[in-house]
Amino acid sequence: MHPLNPFFSIIIFLIAIITAYIIKRKYKIGTPSGRYETIDGMRGLLALSVFICHSAVWHQYLQIGKWAHPKSNLYYQFGQTSVTLFFMITSFLFISKLLHARETGFNWKAFFISRIYRLAPMYYVSLLITIISIMFVCEWQLNSNLPNLISSIGEWSFFTIHHEPNINNSEYTLIMGGVVWSLPYEWFFYFSLPIISLFILKIKPQILYIGLGIIFIIIFCFVHDIKHIHLYAFIGGAIAPIIIKYFSFYKKINNTLVSMIIIICLFLIGKYTNVSSLFCLLLITIIFTAIALGNTLFGILSNATLRFLGDICYSTYLLHGIILFTVYYWGFGLENVKNLSSPAYCAVVFAITPLVVFISFLGYKYIEKPFMEKAKNSIKTKQVSGIN
Repeated sequence: MHPLNPFFSIIIFLIAIITAYIIKRKYKIGTPSGRYETIDGMRGLLALSVFICHSAVWHQYLQIGKWAHPKSNLYYQFGQTSVTLFFMITSFLFISKLLHARETGFNWKAFFISRIYRLAPMYYVSLLITIISIMFVCEWQLNSNLPNLISSIGEWSFFTIHHEPNINNSEYTLIMGGVVWSLPYEWFFYFSLPIISLFILKIKPQILYIGLGIIFIIIFCFVHDIKHIHLYAFIGGAIAPIIIKYFSFYKKINNTLVSMIIIICLFLIGKYTNVSSLFCLLLITIIFTAIALGNTLFGILSNATLRFLGDICYSTYLLHGIILFTVYYWGFGLENVKNLSSPAYCAVVFAITPLVVFISFLGYKYIEKPFMEKAKNSIKTKQVSGIN
């Protein structure tokens, strides 16, 4: 079996689901009520898809020494379509919140506090592990001068909003698998929300938040190489909340016909080499909108185990690259992994998959969830004390 064989991905999905089922039976993580079940189920599959994509990319990197997209439409889309759908999920969730708060107003301070507590802790833990790993690989020797090292770490500390420089001039900065490129777009969307809200909310945001949004957008446009296709994804994600708010036909969308349309769209997406085609983006938008409106894809996306994987997906997204590197570099040695036959390489990834799920669970349970609870408590305390 080759890492670009479709059965490679199917086996990883099955191993991950079985692992998650076992963990879920033993440990409860208390998924909040009132969540969108199909969205949570989809997130679990998306994070695993990115892991599968990067497993194939690692195999290619070890063979040719170049970190590049896998030479397979399917595996390329495992990465690109998954991140596009993550952008749509972000847009769906927060446009929904704005529409829900149309009459009552939106708590912007609580929003930004929750976003910081949600994204920052796990990101900084991942970054710290990455920096330590790089320094171990470099035998704690400076490959660049100290100011450059500090500058590169500073760039990463701000979610690589400017760019992603090599830390200590090491090629192994790719330890995180390059996944952080999506986080600047997430922050771009968050800071755009006060401006977007001007067209939704009756109680407009304070000038402070509008000003912060404008300043961030201006800086972002100057320092970041923007790919507009990613911004279009946020627009695509806003369609479902509008339909839910103003129409009722969506309540009948969980049927066999719509599920078949989703499958057909998934098949057609696999024909594209990337997501830059507007027609490809349209197909992704159709899939997302149908799922966000409640289609469970024959009940698959409402499965409790997939929703568990959805809960831990942010840790999976950030940590899977570190786990792959750790096993390859310190467990086997990169040269040994390079010399593995394709079936042997696949077997190694299969063995790593339960580790990715379990460590992601630990990351969620002991880092993500406690900080989310801290954010809720902080917001409640400020509301009780009258601070808005």
